[in-house]
Amino acid sequence: MSSESEPVGTGKDQRYSFFFYGTLCVPAVLTRVLGRKCDDLTFQDALLPNYTRHRVKDESYPAIVGREQTNILAPREDILTSEEVNVRGTLVKGLKYQDVNALDIYEGIEYTRDKVSVQALSSPSDISSLAKAISNPTSRVSLDNLEAEKTVNQLKSGTGVQEATGQAKEKYLDAMQGGENSKDVEGGIDVGTTEAWTYIWSDAIDKLDAKIWSFEDYMRAKESTWKDLPEDYFTDVERQRAIGNEPGAAGEGHTSSVGTDDLDADGEESRIIGRTEEGFPDFGKDMLKYWAFDENYVNLNHGSYGSPPKIIVEKMHKLSAQIESNPDKFMRRLWLPLLNKVRQEVSSMIGARQEEVVIVPNTTHGVNTILNNFEWADGDIIVVYSTTYGAVGQMVKCICDKNPNIRMEIVNDVFPCSHQEIVKQSEELLSKYNEVAKPNYTGLSKATGIKTDERIRCVIVDAIASNPGVIYPWEEIVKLCKKYGIMSIVDAAHAIGQVEVDVKRADCDFWVSNCHKWLHSHRGGAVMYVPIRNQYLMRSTFPTSAGYESTRYPTQGMDRQWTFIEQFQWTGTTDWTPFMSITDAIEFRRSIGGEKRIMQYCHTLAVQGGKRLRKKWGTEIMDTPKGELTAAMTNVRLPHIPDPKNLEDLFKQLRYFEDRCFDENTFVAAYRHGGKWWARFSAQVWNDLSDFDYAAKVIEKICLEIKDEKYIVKDIAKDIVEEEKRELPTVDS
Repeated sequence: MSSESEPVGTGKDQRYSFFFYGTLCVPAVLTRVLGRKCDDLTFQDALLPNYTRHRVKDESYPAIVGREQTNILAPREDILTSEEVNVRGTLVKGLKYQDVNALDIYEGIEYTRDKVSVQALSSPSDISSLAKAISNPTSRVSLDNLEAEKTVNQLKSGTGVQEATGQAKEKYLDAMQGGENSKDVEGGIDVGTTEAWTYIWSDAIDKLDAKIWSFEDYMRAKESTWKDLPEDYFTDVERQRAIGNEPGAAGEGHTSSVGTDDLDADGEESRIIGRTEEGFPDFGKDMLKYWAFDENYVNLNHGSYGSPPKIIVEKMHKLSAQIESNPDKFMRRLWLPLLNKVRQEVSSMIGARQEEVVIVPNTTHGVNTILNNFEWADGDIIVVYSTTYGAVGQMVKCICDKNPNIRMEIVNDVFPCSHQEIVKQSEELLSKYNEVAKPNYTGLSKATGIKTDERIRCVIVDAIASNPGVIYPWEEIVKLCKKYGIMSIVDAAHAIGQVEVDVKRADCDFWVSNCHKWLHSHRGGAVMYVPIRNQYLMRSTFPTSAGYESTRYPTQGMDRQWTFIEQFQWTGTTDWTPFMSITDAIEFRRSIGGEKRIMQYCHTLAVQGGKRLRKKWGTEIMDTPKGELTAAMTNVRLPHIPDPKNLEDLFKQLRYFEDRCFDENTFVAAYRHGGKWWARFSAQVWNDLSDFDYAAKVIEKICLEIKDEKYIVKDIAKDIVEEEKRELPTVDS
């Protein structure tokens, strides 16, 4: 989940306010979800302005959306009451960060936790002395019955204002307190606004009923179920509590409970989620039959190049045979519907419109295409991070070399560091050069430098960095870019298939992700997202395709319009089968349980596998106490290896490490970061904790051999040194 404001912290003494508008309005349900008495909380009747409540189609629970989306859903001729255009609910104050974790799990992936301004309508009461309208929300008086229209009319005429307003307040307070004209609410109905967190619908808008679900109608519909909710209503949150998996409450992405306060924790099988699911194959060793790995190969480095299942390879060969049976027919008639199907599938996965998505060979290719289409101006600055993928960093240097009056700035992050620290460092740099942006006549904002001769033009940020394999707060960085009028380019090479993504919600300017890494398609193929507002910037593909149209030299004899999609469709004769395998890969993932199950299993396995390695080696995991850095790759510090004497010595150690992994029929990605040796372990559906046990023995043995300087006797050729340099990040910290 992402948040509009700062992430919820994890301080033990911190308390948080939440606005609930569904079943959690009922204290009895809330206490069940939180798993405690809640005697330290206060409850108030409250209103969330400019949002509307809707039923989720084919479900019995509600969602809320802002007025912009309401206008899309609701017929324009509808006349909305004040109750409908403001969401009625309950304001609860005093929640702990563990409570926030439980709420995140309960609400699930369809919602985003955002901070909003809420209007309190009553004084706070605790759980031992709840006002009637809090303990039984159906007893609340409708806002439209508070003589609002009468008051407005009298305001217009200037008569009887005080009397009408007073009557409305007294009527409301009497209903709230269950007594006669109670007046112990200071200031009457309007007791002021407060900031609170709430859960806003973030899934597709077409999954909601257009009709607004009023508070009164919702409560009447749910009242009969409060005392007899089905057991599975609380399954997710109670399962998490039972296994003690407290992912933290950062409010964004994946949190993993790696933590630094539990140094003796071993990886536990019981904490791995999604291993079994009725109607689908078991995850773990049973999944190996779907892949073509060597019988004894222990693959813990899926993240580098990906591994397509056998059925994907077979379907590719079948398609290849079809192509070769009549190449002209396929290349002239049959390829485009298949490519459009791929675009349809991946656009749906990332929350984009189909006309905003194209397929490119890989993420590096996509980022290069974007950068080379920008028209750079003197004084432009490109910002990258110290862990930016090496090829992308070199690409930025190339752009600067070709445009001597632009330059690169680097945000130097040494992990483990918190998302908050990364965001802070980023804003310090952005605010150093750029003014806070103001929208121009187009409604968009542009970069304006504090000095006239320089400004940050774009930021390239990873969704999940390669080495170290950590989650970046990319959505927060995108917001910073908007604040300062900067273009955001998200290198999401590791994202699709590993974490959930909604590019529309994030509202990034460009986003590119490899499908052959975590989505199980064949190498290579990547999805490149360019929102319609930015497509005019992408004037050429790489290489320039026949779809390009020149305004200076227009095609003769026809009125040919340039379009973003057509430009990217055909950039030269190519083997289409890897691109088309993306559709088959998505279908395969559905057949084994779908995205949520796969991501849960790989994430929790990575967390528990990392803990197991840390305990066996006595080292550390690269994560924060909130566990905000780990998705399906865990980074563990290697034991025993001495610091290299120089760069050549580093390459010798690394080459020896890799060669010995090949000897032992396994592989993990080792690297230096922050003056330490680390290894990145990828968790996939065919892995289980026994793979981490095997790796623990093998890799510790290799590390001891390096400590004993066995690597020194091996010479490495100059071309090997150049090969290893390709894997270095932009800055080797």
